[in-house]
Amino acid sequence: MQKKVIRQKGWLIFFSLLMVLLGGCSYQWVASPSGIKIAIPLFLNETFQYGLEETLTRSIREEFILDGRLEITEEEEADLILQGKITHYFNEPLSEAAIAVEEYRVKMDILVSLISVKDGKTIWEKSLGATTSYSSMEMIQTEDEAVRETGKKIGQELIELVNSITEG
Repeated sequence: MQKKVIRQKGWLIFFSLLMVLLGGCSYQWVASPSGIKIAIPLFLNETFQYGLEETLTRSIREEFILDGRLEITEEEEADLILQGKITHYFNEPLSEAAIAVEEYRVKMDILVSLISVKDGKTIWEKSLGATTSYSSMEMIQTEDEAVRETGKKIGQELIELVNSITEG
């Protein structure tokens, strides 16, 4: 009898905790604090590196979403459009051992424009670049991981540039 009561209390506690945890895990779209909407269409790729434009665009969008100051939307609903193209991509060896290359560096350069939808004018146009090193001995171990990390760095720089316009 006592084991049954303990078991029931255990289940009651378990389900209560489960409800508290699940109840706090809801997702909803919230408008940005500034109320400004930005579209980030797929970047153009002027390099021979296949799929680079998709990876870069995804990384930049993710950084803007994480930042949360601007709402990402489609071009038809946007106040601003951030468009760009990848102009250069390099994956170069940095250090070599007797048998193989041990460390590489990914470098990416872009040309990007911020455009006001209201009047169609270009607010600014910038050339940006970022680099990321990778090695089998480091946290970033593959070229794909280095490309994503480089995209994050570019995204963070773009956030600061765009927010300097929208907040200032």
